[in-house]
Amino acid sequence: MSTDLVIVALVQAKPGQEKALVQAQSELVQVVRKQRGCISYELHEAIDQPGKVVFFERWLDRTSWERHMRGAHMDAFRASASPLIGAVELLQLSQVA
Repeated sequence: MSTDLVIVALVQAKPGQEKALVQAQSELVQVVRKQRGCISYELHEAIDQPGKVVFFERWLDRTSWERHMRGAHMDAFRASASPLIGAVELLQLSQVA
């Protein structure tokens, strides 16, 4: 099995903040995909629920993901996007089959 780290982040925008949050997240994607250790970083929005988004992330290892989470780009994103976010669920996964 793979030793990389898979992250699934489920995010719900606050009412009325759907477009602003998706825009901020889309900008974040462009930065993160260039980071060392990022294998893939995808943002998807629910077709029938605007503002409900899912990040699918694959990282070379936990160290790469932790470096990403501590980065200045994430500090800036959290500062600007936190008021737009209603709920977050974060799953850290390893492939088993």
